Amino acid sequence: MTSFAIYRLPDTDTCVKICSDSMPQRLSSYAELEDKRGFVFAPFCLDSDSLLVICPDKIEVTKCDEIEYADEETDLNVSYDREAYRKDFERFHDKLLDGSFDKLVLSRNISVNADFEKRSMALFMKACRMYPHQFVALVSTPESGTWLMSTPEVLIEKDSELSKWHTMALAGTMKTPGPWSDKNQKEQKYVADYIRKCLEMFSNDIEVSDPHVTTAANLFHLRTDFYFSMRDEKLLGKMIDELHPTPAVCGIPKEAARSFILSNEHSKRHYYSGFCGPLNYSGTTHLYVSLRCMQIERSRCRLYAGGGLLPDSDEAHEWLETEYKLNTMLDVLR
Repeated sequence: MTSFAIYRLPDTDTCVKICSDSMPQRLSSYAELEDKRGFVFAPFCLDSDSLLVICPDKIEVTKCDEIEYADEETDLNVSYDREAYRKDFERFHDKLLDGSFDKLVLSRNISVNADFEKRSMALFMKACRMYPHQFVALVSTPESGTWLMSTPEVLIEKDSELSKWHTMALAGTMKTPGPWSDKNQKEQKYVADYIRKCLEMFSNDIEVSDPHVTTAANLFHLRTDFYFSMRDEKLLGKMIDELHPTPAVCGIPKEAARSFILSNEHSKRHYYSGFCGPLNYSGTTHLYVSLRCMQIERSRCRLYAGGGLLPDSDEAHEWLETEYKLNTMLDVLR
């Protein structure tokens, strides 16, 4: 197989594998997604990586408990650059303090040295078992390489049994439940306000929930749900272009924040904080933001995480938040 994606939707017991004997389609814009069918794998930014669609030559649907896999324990050799994150934080924070941005999202990654390439399917199944309430996907193409993610954040979805589309504003992170800081509440409201403005361009019928607490792996987040009808579903690609990247993974204002991130983060995000999932498969679309993810290479894995920064953000606290998020995938490797 040249390319494949296998995924499990949240709170289901079925794995869907989409296989292709040819190279994935490369698209130049999100608007081109409107008439496509397959598994979408999108980067954080189209300027640096390709928007890919794996068009199915073969689709396999299997009960998760029918897939056999062998797991093994591994001593992890983890490396990271604490000083690089500190310098990135200073650059980002200075721009928040001088009013250039209302919010910026700063990411980092760690490298785990070991041969995980042959274990990718076992790692996928382990993530499915550990995180039953999240979207779990393993994607591999010659262009993108192999990526595994277990993400809680919907970009946009519509099930064949539902009449409306769904998206969410997911932001703010706590290790334990408790009173939410002004910073966390403000960060989440930025995302919710942004999403609502985007949806109003395409819908006259939007239902918005109150912010509520939701869990993802061992972390707590603030979440607002949006249910809406589209005036013209042929504009799905254009709506995705407006939504992505949301302030949950980028910043405000959007285009200036994206440009600043690309120029100032010490390492590239590639497909981290992009989005992925099935598009127009059996009448359903489930596109998720690519969070809690790792890139699986021949002799190492590279794990990614990020956090939203505001003017009152503290560097040590933000570092710790990314540590918590990285543990989602580190626990899969252990």
